[in-house]
Amino acid sequence: MSPAMRICSYWLQGVLLALTAALITEGALSFRLALTYLISINVFTLIYYWIDKINSRWADENKRQEARKVRIPEPALLLLALSGGSPAAAVAIALLPHKTNKGWFLTWFMVILVIHGIAIYLLWDKLPWS
Repeated sequence: MSPAMRICSYWLQGVLLALTAALITEGALSFRLALTYLISINVFTLIYYWIDKINSRWADENKRQEARKVRIPEPALLLLALSGGSPAAAVAIALLPHKTNKGWFLTWFMVILVIHGIAIYLLWDKLPWS
């Protein structure tokens, strides 16, 4: 599988799982769909970062090429954060600690945080909890 396909497959997998969980929760608990999506995408983003952290420790112990294949690509992790999971990604980066020595990753993550901050500022009146 090409690297671009791996990135897209991990990202789509996370977003579709989050959307499915949001739809189930929205129907069962009568919450707003946007709010349940944000909760579920953050849960799945945290799970993906945690899985990648576990896999990174395993890949460090096993230097074989097969060990590197189990890692979640960094652009897929950034796309999950961009899709609404940036709070969970920030928690994962701080608590696990994961991706703290990757300068380009942290730079792009800060860009995503700025984009989300601007979006929240501009859309504050339309947010599901306001």
